Amino acid sequence: MIVLKATQDKVLAALQSVSGIVERRHTLPILANVLIRKTGGQLQLTTSDLEIQIRTTAELGGDEGNFTTTIGARKLIDILRTMPADQTVSLESSASKLVLKGGKSRFTLQSLPAEDFPLVQEAASFGPVFSVPQKTLKDLLGQVSFSMAVHDIRYYLNGILFVAEGKQLSLVATDGHRLAFASATLDVEVPRQEVILPRKTVL
Repeated sequence: MIVLKATQDKVLAALQSVSGIVERRHTLPILANVLIRKTGGQLQLTTSDLEIQIRTTAELGGDEGNFTTTIGARKLIDILRTMPADQTVSLESSASKLVLKGGKSRFTLQSLPAEDFPLVQEAASFGPVFSVPQKTLKDLLGQVSFSMAVHDIRYYLNGILFVAEGKQLSLVATDGHRLAFASATLDVEVPRQEVILPRKTVL
């Protein structure tokens, strides 16, 4: 049964946008996979490393039907890269395997159950929202990121503390020996909010 059909460039672009946190070798094999969820003509891809979760959605158009599975992200990218950008590729479901076809090529890939994929629980609602120019945020991160700890057992040091209060956004990082601080002015006034951004997200 064909569960997905699209051009190589559309599928590859979506995969590459979520594959940055995927490692080939992991203590949990399913974390090397991408969660593929197709609803009608919409394709949703999700990856996770238990700290960060990345999700993207692509419109395939036309094709009806729903399907969910997980498959090795890096392997799928490697295969797609061997095909022309305008090549139409299809995924066919067969028991616990997926068959990827494109032109005269055919690849059989092992899949793992979608229900075993560890999704990060998302907040039901969010507090006040504010925005920061990309350049400003990049500059702030550059001023403090060198002070983040690396693999410290005090896990809260392996990242950057963001504090938004009033019209000020402050970033603080420390490894227990040195401390870095940077701040910027916000366009709107917000109540105090604090969050730690993990090292992997920052870098």
